[in-house]
Amino acid sequence: MAGSLSGVRPPADHPAAPTWVPRAGEGGSARTGEPPRPVVGQDQSVPSTTFPHSGPELATRVRELLIAARPGWPGRAIYALASVPVGVLSLALYFALFGSVFAVIYGVGLLLILLVLAMIRGFAGVERQLAGILLGVDIPVGERIRHQPGVIRRVRRLVQSAGTWRAVGWFGARVLMGAATVTTWFFGALGFAYLGWGADWNALTALPLLALMVGDVVLTLVVLELLVRLAASVAPRLLGASPEQQIAALQHSGRRLADRNRLARDLHDTIGHALTASLLQATAARRTLTPPEGTPLQPDFARQALQHIETNTRTALAELDRVLTVLRAEDDGRDPAPFAAPSLADLEELLSGLRDGGLPVALVLDGDVDDVPLGVQELAYRVVQEGTTNVLRHAGTPLTVAQVARSGDTLVVRVCNERASSLESRPGPGGGRGLAGLRERAAAAGGTLSAEPTPSGGFELCATLPLAGAA
Repeated sequence: MAGSLSGVRPPADHPAAPTWVPRAGEGGSARTGEPPRPVVGQDQSVPSTTFPHSGPELATRVRELLIAARPGWPGRAIYALASVPVGVLSLALYFALFGSVFAVIYGVGLLLILLVLAMIRGFAGVERQLAGILLGVDIPVGERIRHQPGVIRRVRRLVQSAGTWRAVGWFGARVLMGAATVTTWFFGALGFAYLGWGADWNALTALPLLALMVGDVVLTLVVLELLVRLAASVAPRLLGASPEQQIAALQHSGRRLADRNRLARDLHDTIGHALTASLLQATAARRTLTPPEGTPLQPDFARQALQHIETNTRTALAELDRVLTVLRAEDDGRDPAPFAAPSLADLEELLSGLRDGGLPVALVLDGDVDDVPLGVQELAYRVVQEGTTNVLRHAGTPLTVAQVARSGDTLVVRVCNERASSLESRPGPGGGRGLAGLRERAAAAGGTLSAEPTPSGGFELCATLPLAGAA
């Protein structure tokens, strides 16, 4: 009976059915072609328990374990346990620093001092991450010396930076914390061992001795908890940026954001004007090359319009390249190269292309504008650029006047157009970002900007800019 069932496999849903496990390298049953079945009760989500074979893999595993232990007391317990090896490492760094100071007389001490200081800053970064992961302490990163340009400048900042010497102080605190942790463990274990094995246990002393043993354990854990909380309160002051550095970083970030906003506005003004003017000139060239019957061709006008389209395109591409160069330089920590901002002298060139494209625009300069600060000149140029672009967008090609007048210490810039002409070739309406950006820039310079219709049915854009707002 048993022999007749030796080749029969019980059904899979049978409670006593054995699980078929393929041998290594076996992809399934060779006879039936069925895929291999998982072992009953095996957790398919369990990660591989193989030991990591590389440094980055080991660091990743350790970081995952630390992150998993972060919430609550497990993270603090691991941090307390790590105080001993970190304290030993800190003591070794101190001995290396003092030894390199004494080695100055042998000629290699200065290099050793720089090497030890660099190691201390590097380990301070590891300590910053350890405190952030296990204790949940937000420690702002201070100055990054490796981002400084040039070796000499990096060495100078390594020695002069307050963050370096605060990191040295932190490792001194870690030495004391490691010693306090070892002392707490030693006396806690000594008291526990004395109460457990050295005391006279009997029916009368059993409960008091048990209470003392529990109190010894609790006191040891409380002291370790206090040490960890002390480290959590001191770490941001010694491992993080100083208040002065944080304020400077915020100011630098604010200036960088303001510069990027200004670049975005300049790019919007330049490319928006170039595309609008190019569309106007392309439309005029198309109409010239396909005139109504009886009207002669005007190839010279079409050639001129195409030349202006080429010029506008080159200007827009140059502006785009300039902005990208500045942004890349800022991202790399380098000072961007200075560039020539547009001025009032460039207004005639700006408007000549619009005239050739069919917009009758006149430029009027009143007063002495030669000594107007360059910052105010650039803003006045942007007002005329945005005003004429809006005329093309919303009114077609009506008669337009761009006026720049100086009155004492104030520069008034106006762009005024008559009633809208034919809107057949008008570009699509803008999103209003140009005027909003101009209004912000005028307010930042201490001036005002208004945009409103005129009684004759046209529109006027007017900016009042104080010359003192150049800063």
